[in-house]
Amino acid sequence: MAAAEVAVSPAILGLRDLLSKPEDTIVSKRLTDQISDSISKLQEILKHAEVNDDRNQETRRCEEQLLLQARRAEQIAEEFLVKLSRHQMSKLQKGRFTKLFGLVRFFLVMNRGSARKKMAEDFMTKVRSLFSEFTSSRPPAKGLLGTERASSSSSSKRNQENKRQRVEFDIVGRDKYVERLRVWLVKDDDSNLRVISVVGQQACGKTALVRSVFSEPKIKHHFDCRAWVRVPDHGEESDRMKSLLVDILKLTPLQGQVKDLEHKQEEQLFEMLHKSLMDIKYLIVLDNLCEGSLINKLLVPFVDSMNGSRVIFTTPNAELQKFADPWTLHLQLLPDMTNEECKKLLRVSIPGDDNSASEMTTLEQRILSKCNRSPPVISLLGGLLSAVKESNWVALIDRLGERPTLDDVMRLSFDELSYMMKLCVLNMALFPKESEVPTRRLFGQWAAEGLLAEVAADGSVQMRSAADCFHELKSRNLIHAVRWKLDGSARSCRMPAFLHEFFLAKAKELGLPRIRPSSDSDSEEESRGMDPVAEQSAQNQQKQAQNKAAGHYGYQVQFLRSFASFNTRKLGTQAREIEDLLKSIKLAWGPCLLRVLDLEGVYKPVLPENFGNILCNLRYLGLRWTVLDSIPESVGNLLLLETLDLKHTNITKVTSAIWNAKNLQHLYLSEASFDESIPLHIISGCSPNTKLETLWGLSIKTDKSPMISALKNLQGLKKLGVTCRPGAVQVMKEIVSTLTGLKSLRLRSRDLLGQPARLDLSDMNWPDSLSNLYLLGSLQSVPDSLSICCRNLKALTLSTSRLEGNQMEALKDLENLIVLRLLARSFTGTRLCCPGEYFPKLCVLKLWMLEELNELVVEEGAMCELKELEIRQCKNLAKVAGLRPIGSLETVSLTGVKEKLANDDSLGVSRDIVNAKELIPEEESQRETDEH
Repeated sequence: MAAAEVAVSPAILGLRDLLSKPEDTIVSKRLTDQISDSISKLQEILKHAEVNDDRNQETRRCEEQLLLQARRAEQIAEEFLVKLSRHQMSKLQKGRFTKLFGLVRFFLVMNRGSARKKMAEDFMTKVRSLFSEFTSSRPPAKGLLGTERASSSSSSKRNQENKRQRVEFDIVGRDKYVERLRVWLVKDDDSNLRVISVVGQQACGKTALVRSVFSEPKIKHHFDCRAWVRVPDHGEESDRMKSLLVDILKLTPLQGQVKDLEHKQEEQLFEMLHKSLMDIKYLIVLDNLCEGSLINKLLVPFVDSMNGSRVIFTTPNAELQKFADPWTLHLQLLPDMTNEECKKLLRVSIPGDDNSASEMTTLEQRILSKCNRSPPVISLLGGLLSAVKESNWVALIDRLGERPTLDDVMRLSFDELSYMMKLCVLNMALFPKESEVPTRRLFGQWAAEGLLAEVAADGSVQMRSAADCFHELKSRNLIHAVRWKLDGSARSCRMPAFLHEFFLAKAKELGLPRIRPSSDSDSEEESRGMDPVAEQSAQNQQKQAQNKAAGHYGYQVQFLRSFASFNTRKLGTQAREIEDLLKSIKLAWGPCLLRVLDLEGVYKPVLPENFGNILCNLRYLGLRWTVLDSIPESVGNLLLLETLDLKHTNITKVTSAIWNAKNLQHLYLSEASFDESIPLHIISGCSPNTKLETLWGLSIKTDKSPMISALKNLQGLKKLGVTCRPGAVQVMKEIVSTLTGLKSLRLRSRDLLGQPARLDLSDMNWPDSLSNLYLLGSLQSVPDSLSICCRNLKALTLSTSRLEGNQMEALKDLENLIVLRLLARSFTGTRLCCPGEYFPKLCVLKLWMLEELNELVVEEGAMCELKELEIRQCKNLAKVAGLRPIGSLETVSLTGVKEKLANDDSLGVSRDIVNAKELIPEEESQRETDEH
């Protein structure tokens, strides 16, 4: 069933894309009719796959054939579209000869249409034959749960109700373990280095339990340095040891002082790590340790500076406990839980379920009887039940048999996903195990690979948002959110290790990924691609030989749809991997079908000048954190590009030809500007880009910049981040006021030297859709219009605003504000007072580097929902009053403030929620006051 769904849906979408092109681009009217007929047949097959679950041997054989033929269909459609794209690109290039050559080349392709037509007609004949075999081999439709699933929107809504309060399922019912670990980490009466072991079977929640404590604000502030590393599963012991040492060093204060760590000898790395840890209180977690020889050797450089440092290792091997400290904690997680813990976990795992009932219902008892008291089984089954109607719960759990295994539950969870969600979760499994994946990166790849388009029963195509798909997977407990944005949405996510192993194996079973490990033993470079064709014909073997000659093994580049590299190692050596890939593509026959090229974190990948001419089908180009100084001009030829990410690079000038990409939706820059040749259709607005939603990191130097006119025509923008000179602020105000759908705005004013400058927003007309606002520059006072227009604002950040007096009054009408951050020199007064009833929904307040601030007062009734207060480097702050009535307060973080303030009971909050470090002694504080 999964093979049919995963194969057929992309084929349908590819053929529909082909039909959407002008009629004269298809070889013949008869071929057009046959394509339409094939789409109908594939839709029927998809419908059968969705409503049947039983599979016999004949069905499996048909599915294998279907997998091959459906991928051929997708290939035929994409090859034709790529050639059409190349022809369109040639029309945009300058010079008569170039245009003529492009036209001739396109017609030559079309003249070869007889061969292509024969190939396409053969394919369609096979689809009709397969349809007859497939439908006859399937048992009658049984009307299973797939037709009566709870709507994804309602499931997503239930999931969002408590998304910030829910904890990872692995630690529900493990409260006693969490508390014991927390106590040992912050023990003030034990200053010795302690090595703590956490032992338990696979998939029992060891990693999640340790991570939940590791991520607590109190733990973050207790240690000067925290490092989390996962011990590699495979490879030579010496290579894994070196990899671990490098990973730990990159997370210590030494990280910015030493380059090219990978080229150093093991002894040098040991010495560097020893010196780095000498004078700091550190917490190091070694996750997934399975061999005693590694831990015995790795503990050597860990310094005992008698300051309370800690080392934790998780392992499934109970024998490794002997390597831990005999005088400290050993946590042994039992594989099962008590009835009460099982009930608690089940209720937490079903979003929106009633958790208040004290007794287990008969249905709950029946559900738990299938779970064998296993935490991951309970969580997955709870997530699965949350996605279907309650009336179908019994039928669903009865499909598991009497004593289902974890594999059985994972398989059912996968089978009950729609085919589109199957593709999304398999894509997530292509990221490295236990890695923290930015949702930005994940969503961009889903969109670029066409995974968000769903073929309905009537044949229509419906687009879902990536956020909705993510929430559905999260509500099913297949993906966990790790970090959150200011607006409460997930910033990054992670797939549990046991699920990653299952889904990666499933992806390989369906022929989706090709994983090529690096040939360089000094690096842990890994490249992963989505290769939807596994056929090996004599012709393909010849092409593969050509690919091997260019240095690429394990996949056929002419069929590659997605290529992601996780080589983040060699910080001193340029990565030539992509150069080798492009050489292989040039040697391969036919156009390149690559949709995703994700090189995030790869150090200075070498991109040839003709880069954009080769990858005509590219939709996603991720170059974030690559430290590139420039990109080829030919990137402007990527006409199908949807996402271009150049954030955190050294690229300051981007070719304006990128605006020829009519489908461009997300453009991330790093304080970069465009050259002067911005296309006329963008400036004039005669053909505006209405699809662009994100434009972040743009630099505008004058109000005469052609980009000013272009911005006026980008009316679909939802996220805008601009840095401009003071002279361009006025025109930027006018532009922003016209962007009626804008949700997130970052506006920074800097002078010629890059220093914060005047930001006059006194007569600003703010879009009422704005929910996230970041302002950098001298405001002098908060604009009156801000509170009037931005009633929906949820997050406000001010930096170098130089506000005087008590500016809280000007913000009083922002009743929906959840996060308020007053950063460096944003407030220059000595007393900051928040009157009663102000900010009723505020959860986070951050005050950083307010050098003049002496007193913070929160009057009764103000900030009644505040959960987190963070004060950093406010060296003159002597008094904080009014926190006692705020019962919701969970953490107070104090960094770089007077020691007396941190130790004073006048804070009015429990000492358990106060986290303080880098405190200023009273003598030093008095000396600084006198000097001031």
